Amino acid sequence: MKGAPMIVVCRSPKGGSGTTITSAALAMMLAAQHRGGGYIVDLAGELAPALGIPDPPDTKPVDVNASLKLLSFAPRELRTPVEHNWKEVANQLLAYDAPVVIDVGTGELNESFERIANRTFLVLRPCYLALRKASNKMSHGYLRSDGIIVLEEAGRALTPTDISTVLKTPIVSTIKVDPSVSRAVDAGLLSSRIPAALNEGLRALVEVLSIPIPKKPFL
Repeated sequence: MKGAPMIVVCRSPKGGSGTTITSAALAMMLAAQHRGGGYIVDLAGELAPALGIPDPPDTKPVDVNASLKLLSFAPRELRTPVEHNWKEVANQLLAYDAPVVIDVGTGELNESFERIANRTFLVLRPCYLALRKASNKMSHGYLRSDGIIVLEEAGRALTPTDISTVLKTPIVSTIKVDPSVSRAVDAGLLSSRIPAALNEGLRALVEVLSIPIPKKPFL
């Protein structure tokens, strides 16, 4: 069976966990590793401003940088919601034959995306409220994860090991929270250069996700 790049979902049970920035950095790094570039899919509505680019006018791919393209299917403010055929969108992503990162934010994961995803990661800060929400949703079957990306903050009582133990899920990456990341986002420079804290925290995970795997069939 032909090897194919990964389709990765990033999500969080609680807002403010850093899912959008983590998704953006992960997508940029994966795209840079792949000869044909890659894609990032916005379902939460915050990727374009976080990356420092204009909001896409429609659902067609737009350039983020030389290797990454953005597709937005998020609801637009002050506009009538658009109904999407998610099965068609999922097949579109499979057809790209390129690494894809889907930023779900705190929303529900559509069944079609869940079926095409090779990996689903939770993005969490070592916050009791976030951990409690994740634990409740996972215990009731509303949330699943192949691994956890922890944004490590100084002064927190919870450790990555605590999070892994409570959720019975491995930690796949630990990113140290650094003010350089916020400065890059505020200046609109995230798409041009990945801050060192994100690069260092995600490098090992990107190496694993860059290995081709069996291609999933169309839905």
